[in-house]
Amino acid sequence: MYSNAIWIMLEKSVNIIGLIYINSLMAKYIGPDNFGKINISTSLFIFVQTLSWFGGDNIIFKRMSEKTKSGIAMAMHTRNQRRLFFFLSSSAILTYLYLYTDVTVFLFGVANCIATYYIVMDFFAIYNNTQLKSKINTITNITGLLIALVIRFYISYFKLPVYCFTIPIIIIPLVPYIMRLVYFKRTTSTEDVSKSGGIYNRYMLYAGGALILSGLSTDIYTQISSIFLANVISYSTLGIYSVSLTIGGAWSFVVIALITSFFSKIYSEKNQANIDKLLNKINRLVIILSLTALGGFYLFGHYFIHFLYGDKYMDSVNIIPIIIMGTMFSALGTICYRYIIKESGYNYLAKKMVLCCILTVPLSWLMISTFGIKGAAYCFLIVEILSCTLLNYFFRNKTIVKMHLNIFKPR
Repeated sequence: MYSNAIWIMLEKSVNIIGLIYINSLMAKYIGPDNFGKINISTSLFIFVQTLSWFGGDNIIFKRMSEKTKSGIAMAMHTRNQRRLFFFLSSSAILTYLYLYTDVTVFLFGVANCIATYYIVMDFFAIYNNTQLKSKINTITNITGLLIALVIRFYISYFKLPVYCFTIPIIIIPLVPYIMRLVYFKRTTSTEDVSKSGGIYNRYMLYAGGALILSGLSTDIYTQISSIFLANVISYSTLGIYSVSLTIGGAWSFVVIALITSFFSKIYSEKNQANIDKLLNKINRLVIILSLTALGGFYLFGHYFIHFLYGDKYMDSVNIIPIIIMGTMFSALGTICYRYIIKESGYNYLAKKMVLCCILTVPLSWLMISTFGIKGAAYCFLIVEILSCTLLNYFFRNKTIVKMHLNIFKPR
C-alpha cells in the first residue's frame, strides 16, 4: 500500500516540475495571447471529459475495487456509451470554436478533442489503481510526459510555428493509453467477461445521472473564470492568469500529499479524540506551509517570474499572492471534504457543489467585468473561503465549525 502511494507521489512531482519548467519555455516563446488560446480550449474540453464519463470513472473504480471481473466487464461494455457522449459533446464544442474563434484556438481544440478521447477510453488506469498497480500508471504517464516535454522544448528552441504545440497535447494521454492497453491485454484475461452489456449500460445511465450534475458543477466552479477572462477581456489576460494559477498552486502538491497521508490514519482511527488531534495537526500544517509559500513568493517571486516567463507575464506577480491564499483555503477545504466523506455526507457534498457553482458564475462575471484579472483572482479566493467555511458549516451538528475552532485552541 505504501509503495503504491510513493509511486503516485513520484508521478505528481515529475508532473509539477515538467509543468512549471517546460510550460514556462512554451509560454515565454508563444506569448500570453497564444498561451491563453491553448488554455481556453483545454478548459472547454474538461467539460467534454466529464460529460463523456457520465460519472462512470467513480462507478467503475468502486465496482473494480469490490468485484474486479464485474468492474472490467462494466468498463468494457460501456465504452460505446462513452464514445456516444464524447461524440455529441465534442462536436458541439468544435462547432462553437470553428464558428466563433480563430484558427489557432480551433486547432488546439482539435488537439484537445483527440487527447480527451484517449483519456475517456483509458479505463486501464482505473484498473491499475484498484489493483494497487499504480507503478504501471506512473511509469506510463512519466513516459508520455517526458516525450511531450522533449517535443515542447525543441519546438520552443527551434522557434517552430505555434500550432506545433498541438502534438505534445495529444502525446501526453496517447502514449500512456497505448502502453497500458498492451500491459492490460498481456496480464489480464477477459475471456469470462459477460457478453451481455445492456445491464451495465442501463446501470451506468442510472447511477451516473446522480453524479454528473455534481461533476459538471465542479467543472463550472473551477473553469468559469478562465472562460470569462477570454471572452470579457482577452486571451492574453487568460494566459497571464493561467501562469498565476500554475505558480500560485504548484506548492500544494506537498500539502495534498500530507493530507492524503493523514487521512489514511483518520479513516482507520476509531477514537474521536485521536481523530480531532490529527485534524488539528494537518490543518495547522497546511496553514504554516501556505504562509511559508506566501513569504517565499514575496521575497523571490518577482525574480522567479522574470527568469522563467519573462516581462510579458510580470502582471502575474500582483495576483499570485491572492492565488496562494486561495490555494490554502482550497487545501483546508479538501480536509473538510474528506472528513465529510468519512461521515458519509455524500448528499451534502453534492448539494454544496451545485450551490458553489450557482454562486461562482455571477460572482466571477461581476468581479472580472469590474476589476479585470485581479477580479478573477479575488473571485477564486472568495469562493474557496466560502467553500471551506460557510458552505461546510451546515453539515451535521456543526462538525466543521468545531474543527475550525479547535485549530486556534492551545494544545
